[in-house]
Amino acid sequence: METSSIFAAARDGMRTISGPLLDLSLSRGRSQSYAVIRSIAPVGIVVPLHGHDEPETMVVVEGVLEAWLDGAWNRYKKGEVIDIASNVPHALRNSGHEEVALVLVTTPRMARFFDEISVSQAQADVTPERLAHIAKIAAAYGFWSASPEQQAAIGIVLPE
Repeated sequence: METSSIFAAARDGMRTISGPLLDLSLSRGRSQSYAVIRSIAPVGIVVPLHGHDEPETMVVVEGVLEAWLDGAWNRYKKGEVIDIASNVPHALRNSGHEEVALVLVTTPRMARFFDEISVSQAQADVTPERLAHIAKIAAAYGFWSASPEQQAAIGIVLPE
């Protein structure tokens, strides 16, 4: 597995959401109409099928990221843009052999959500309690999460 060198200087300070690493520092404390987040998607990471009001635009800076959009998995390489409109069901995965570095532009509300559910990398263990916490916060934000059957239909098997 190759480790991304793109965000190496920020890597140690990045937080995690059960796998993906996030640098929220570019948006924290700013009163803008958008948020910019640097992220690293480790090999094997899966972001389950979900949806929310907030649009997301991602630019792949390094590696290859797969996104479930419009009923199919699509591959996005370095320099390509993944544009997810409001309320569009989507999922992400890195099934390659190298980490994926990307820049995400979204709303300040989404950045606050990420801030609420993320933890330091030292606290990154995926436990049933941690997953329940993420689900509770997501529900409070009004986000939609697919059922285990809907996840399985697109090839995602969630931990029990």
